[in-house]
Formats: sequence, C-alpha cells, structure tokens
Amino acid sequence: MRICDVNNFYSPTGGGVRTYHERKLDFFAEDAERGDVYALVVPSDRSAITRRGAGAMTVELPARKVGDAGYRAITHSRDLAAFFADFAPDLVEIGSPYLMPWLVRRALPGPAATVGFVHADYPDTYVEPALRRAFSGLLRPLAAPAARLAGHHMAHTYGWMSATFGASAHVLRKLRRLGLRRLFHTPCGVEAQEFSATRRDLQRRRQLGVADDERLLLFLGRLSGEKGVDLLLDAWPRLAGRPGLRLVIAGHGPREAEVDALVARDPSVIRLAHVEGRREVAAWMASADLFLALGAYETFSLTTLEALACGTAVLAPDSGGAAELIENFAAGSTFARGDAAALAAAIVDAAPLRPSQAARLRARIESDYTWPAACARIRDAYERVLMAHQSGALDGLEAPGGWWPAQMSPSPAADDPKFGASV
Repeated sequence: MRICDVNNFYSPTGGGVRTYHERKLDFFAEDAERGDVYALVVPSDRSAITRRGAGAMTVELPARKVGDAGYRAITHSRDLAAFFADFAPDLVEIGSPYLMPWLVRRALPGPAATVGFVHADYPDTYVEPALRRAFSGLLRPLAAPAARLAGHHMAHTYGWMSATFGASAHVLRKLRRLGLRRLFHTPCGVEAQEFSATRRDLQRRRQLGVADDERLLLFLGRLSGEKGVDLLLDAWPRLAGRPGLRLVIAGHGPREAEVDALVARDPSVIRLAHVEGRREVAAWMASADLFLALGAYETFSLTTLEALACGTAVLAPDSGGAAELIENFAAGSTFARGDAAALAAAIVDAAPLRPSQAARLRARIESDYTWPAACARIRDAYERVLMAHQSGALDGLEAPGGWWPAQMSPSPAADDPKFGASV
C-alpha cells in the first residue's frame, strides 16, 4: 500500500499528535517486508522531503503560521495536489478536521480511499466552551443550537470519507450519535522501554525540595482550559495547609500567568517551565506519585497511557479517553467532571498502585499497547478499508456492534479491583 498522512495539527514541538506520527514513521521504515510506502505530509516554513529508510518519508509543505505555539497550517491545495500526483497514494489519512478535508478532496487526482483519524473532539473541547463565554444575557439561549451546528459540521466532515478511526470508545460513541457508521477502534501505543517504572528517580525530586515521604503530584501538558489547568487552579487552594502534598506544574500555554501567580503565593507548588524530550517526560512521570490528566474531552489521552506505563497512578475527570483508560486498566481514579471540590477530594483520597496492579498493568501494556502493536492494528484497518473502497462495497465497513474493535487481549481479571473509588 501507498499510504499518506496529512495533518495540520502536527507541530515539531507538539505532543500526542506528533508522537503518533513519529511512531508510524518508525513502524513503516522498519517494516519493509510488506512493501508499504508511507508519507507524512506536515505544515512547515519550507519545502523538503526527509526519507527514513526505504518505506517512509516526511514531506514538509509551506504553510501559514497559526498563533504563537509553533503551529502552522497548509491552506492551499496546489502543493498538496502536486505531491499527490507524484506519490499516487492508495489511501490518505486526514488528521485535522477544519480545512484539511476540503483541501484533500480538491487535491486528490483519483479515487484514493480516505480515512479520518479523530485527534480532537472539537465541538465539546473548543466550540462549546467558546460559545459559553461568547453568549451571555439574552444571547445565552443561542449557545446550545450553535454548539449543535459544530456537531453537524463534524458529521459532514467525516461522513464523506471511506472510514473514520477513533482511539477510544468514548469518541466513537460520539461519532455514532452523529450518524457515522464506518468506524474503527484504533487505540494508540506507548514507548514501553522509555516509559517505565525504572525511570523513577528520587534524586530529581530532592533537587526540587520534595521530601521522600511527601506525595508528588504532576500536571504536565499545555496550560490551557481544555487540558483542565483552570480546574486545577481552582481546586488546589482548597488543599492549602494540608501537609505532605507537593504539586509540580510543567508546560506552557495561555494560563501561564495564572500558574506563575499560584507558584508565587504557594510554596507547595513547583513550576517546571520546560521538560525537554521524551526521556525527561518519562522520568518525571515515573518519579511522581500521582499524574493529573485533567482534560475532560480527550479522544485518547496518550499522557495517561504513558503515566500508567511508568507505574504511576492517574487521576482524571469521569469523561473522555483518560477515564476510559483508567477503567480499562483498573488502575487510577476519577472525579466529577468540572467540579473543583471533587478534584480536591480525589487528590486527598488517591493512592499509589499496588505492586500486583502495577505488574499486571505493565504486562498488558507490553502485550497490547506498544507502538508497533498499535501501528500494526492501524495498518490492518487500512488494508480492510482499501479493499472495501476498491470493490465499491463500503457498506461492508459498517460493524454490527457499532464499530470494529481493536484486536487485543481480554481485560484484566474481574478479581483485580480498581484502586480508589470514583468521586
């Protein structure tokens, strides 16, 4: 197969989306026996092609700068059409929902199969909160129907494609409610050797002034409302004066000033402005006692999987991909979405994973949730979609149960109870 990924969400300094594509590049570069050729098309400030082995390449196309977080967006179909004409893809995966689907439809020279991978639940994550802020007073009743329009846009965006992939059942349920039917469950993976409890390092905690008997909580991610940092800023003062709790906040984003203000007035909060590289991320996750994955509408929550791979308990809202991973692995706890008091109470109640839990969790991750396993499942789904597309039988991609499940091992035994209770 000749496979092409296009994604305006990709950034050289980005998080989960960048990791997803980098690991796919590794997979196709190292799996030359199948004869696949994989191209990742990303927005850039230049035109360039970087080859990775015989089977994979990164294609940079000139793109407009978007905001100040390092993102760019391909906004014209001309360069994309020229690459498609040369590469002749059998299947194109579209990873961003706004402009890219329209550009791909214009740029494709022939009837290639198309797959949408839902990396962002944009109606609930971005549109609905923005409308709540924008509509007030007499205009407030307009917020709900305007938010529903975003859902209709999502259904239209993915409805014309050959199939739609989602990394969690949470997002697949939403897509099905919107009327989409050709759905595949394609969970992501983790670099199991990198993200491991062996990375735990008490010395790095001590360098921050954290005593060995104190509980270290870690929030690592974009400092923005959709990642839940607003809720954390509301919840943490409720724990003021409670001994033995320390909080590390790492990352950048629009709520940076509020985070710095909290650090300035509360000595129990430590700021890490930048964590460089995957190895450092893994070391901090493994060295924490509780990881805070606070985004309520995550389509998967790669950071949750990474923290669990490090043997670190995770606390998340009771919705979204993070909560689903906690439930599936029976490892972690949840709290009522959007409730700062519930978050504070859950922080107090949370406890580390038991050794038996951590061992079973690790075995399941190494079996089913490595990146090679995840990419192999995605590649198999591509092959199925392409066969249906070429035969003109896309109706055969409609799964009787709602979506085609990922082929993985059974869940842990029922006698392995979850640690902690949902708040």
